[in-house]
Amino acid sequence: MKPRDLLTLLVIGAVVVIGGFAAADAIRGNPRPERASTPTMPVQTTPARVPGPAPQADAPPGWPEGVLDGVLTFADARTCDIRQIGLAGGRERPLAHFGGDCSLWAPPVGSRAAYGLGASSQDGLQPFRIADLAAPNRELGGYRALFGVVIWSQDGQRVAWCGRSRVGFDLEIGGPSTRLPRCPATYTRDNEVAYAVGNKVIVGDRTVFSADGGITYAKFGSDGSLAVVVDGERIERWDGSALTTTTNLPRAYQGITPILRADNCAALLPLRDAVQMLDLGCRPGLPNRSFSGNIAAWSPDGSWIVTSNGVQLEFQRVVGSRLALTWPAGASALAWRPD
Repeated sequence: MKPRDLLTLLVIGAVVVIGGFAAADAIRGNPRPERASTPTMPVQTTPARVPGPAPQADAPPGWPEGVLDGVLTFADARTCDIRQIGLAGGRERPLAHFGGDCSLWAPPVGSRAAYGLGASSQDGLQPFRIADLAAPNRELGGYRALFGVVIWSQDGQRVAWCGRSRVGFDLEIGGPSTRLPRCPATYTRDNEVAYAVGNKVIVGDRTVFSADGGITYAKFGSDGSLAVVVDGERIERWDGSALTTTTNLPRAYQGITPILRADNCAALLPLRDAVQMLDLGCRPGLPNRSFSGNIAAWSPDGSWIVTSNGVQLEFQRVVGSRLALTWPAGASALAWRPD
């Protein structure tokens, strides 16, 4: 055999061997990577969110322009998609698709929210994701909260929850989370984590409030007040220096977590198909009233409430002359915030 013929056979053999390796990689599902070209444009490393449901074209007929203020964010009762309404004009705003299990937790201000991703596990931990509705492609992380309780600071910059073995977590949005020694109860007006331990509310190593029974719920108000539920039977309001009111809950509403006004001067108590408004005695003009619906939220200024029975939204003015408005959508969770 001539040397040139031998060289030809060696080249053909090498090609066959390389082709065999490539075929084997393809069969294993591991094709060889191609050489990457240098990008000339920024590359998005997270998938873009698809558009959410098409907003309703216009405000409901007869919607009074400028009577209401703020933005209502809600989880649709039928699809669980998160939706938004600019209330001054009554028009729905387009959002990216945020779909979960119809749970929603939102701070009093800003565009952030947390939404549930499914049912709780056997150990009581419910998965949830944090999102910025105004920046839908920003990845803020997913976590699991014991009993589905997610707590926001009043400025919307921090969020806290309880995890496995009742270890708490405090997360600054965009930063790391910090382990807490116990489950958080609420944030103070200065964004410190507060705990309900037995009959005490503790901030850091300070006891800031003591009750005559076990505290089952606590919330600091925008005015620095503190409202607590004691033994599930009564609501006590503290103004920072003295106990101002004690309000016994009707037996049917004992054990229900109240939806408190920003200044802790009134509570909404949802039970079955009705929402009871309970005056906590520190502001005039808040009579005890009942509204239809099974969920509710306060307007930022506390002059209105919104309820939903799963079919439509009902807005009720509760300070001043009465006025009722409806919007054609059912909600399973509500958050009314400044625009």
